Amino acid sequence: MQNNNRKKNNDPPQHNSPISQAASLEIIAGLFATLAEGISTIAAAMALQEVQQQANNQANTDIEIQQIQEQLYYLTKEVKKITKALNI
Repeated sequence: MQNNNRKKNNDPPQHNSPISQAASLEIIAGLFATLAEGISTIAAAMALQEVQQQANNQANTDIEIQQIQEQLYYLTKEVKKITKALNI
């Protein structure tokens, strides 16, 4: 029984006062708020990367469309030359 009493006496006293509970909750809330801000920052960075990728894809698509238009213009010109040469 003496061993049990020694253990109990060596334990730090527990303070369950409303002030220390409120302070603990405030620290925990601050940690959650900081974590939430970090996650929000990561989400914003990911959204920005996605927008940049879409802009790059759109630019590539615009270049491809321009090339196709140039090819179509060239082929139309060639067809007109052939038609004129054949007198059709």
